[in-house]
Amino acid sequence: MSTTTGCNPKASTLASTAEDLAERLSTLLPDAATVRVRLTGPQTPWPHLRLDAIDGNGRPVPVTRAKALAIARWVIRSFPHAGWAETSHVFDLRTATLHGMEIR
Repeated sequence: MSTTTGCNPKASTLASTAEDLAERLSTLLPDAATVRVRLTGPQTPWPHLRLDAIDGNGRPVPVTRAKALAIARWVIRSFPHAGWAETSHVFDLRTATLHGMEIR
């Protein structure tokens, strides 16, 4: 039996996880500078994922619904303690930081 290196990597820190996420999202959304993720819509009281991608000039970047849902889930799972039910959060792909959250 051969050994495989990297098969069971150690848990990443929050900073490296955010940097990895930002790198992957930048590949999927090359024109986007930030993504805003909401768990509830502005007019819906029930949970409803929404993602808005914004470029460096503040203009919206078109994202397909399937890609938006997958990316929103990735961001929420990367920051589980961000308090998603209360407000939306903005993930900056350039700096790999999540704005609008208080770590609990």
